[in-house]
Amino acid sequence: MRADCRRITLNVLQHKVNPMSRHSKDYRPPESREELERRYAAGERCFPNTELSDADLSGINLDGADFEKHSWFFDANFSGASLRGTSFRECNLKCANFSNADLTSAVFELAAVESIKTNGAILDGIKVKGASFYGCELSEGDALPSWEW
Repeated sequence: MRADCRRITLNVLQHKVNPMSRHSKDYRPPESREELERRYAAGERCFPNTELSDADLSGINLDGADFEKHSWFFDANFSGASLRGTSFRECNLKCANFSNADLTSAVFELAAVESIKTNGAILDGIKVKGASFYGCELSEGDALPSWEW
């Protein structure tokens, strides 16, 4: 399944549409964990079009960050990360690992979040309206929140 997921995602990535940006025309998304952390520490919170597939973002603190509109985190590792209130609205998070991450009040509306791992993650108050959400690994007794239709 993982190879199929990667093939489909790469095909879609090649046809990615640029969103209307809230940034100047000189804006460029971060290209590495180090750049993302540096810009976040400097106070930047809005990162549309970020493409950090296969990135190791384990343990990172991105509370309140906004990746809204076409950011790609295919097979990214967010294990142990603090993502409280972070927006992944309309992002691709297929095959990402959110194990033991704090996703309190995170937004996944209209996102592609198939085959993610959420074992031990804090899922309180997340918003998933309109997301494609299947094939997720949960800890025993955990459940994804109700859909808001």
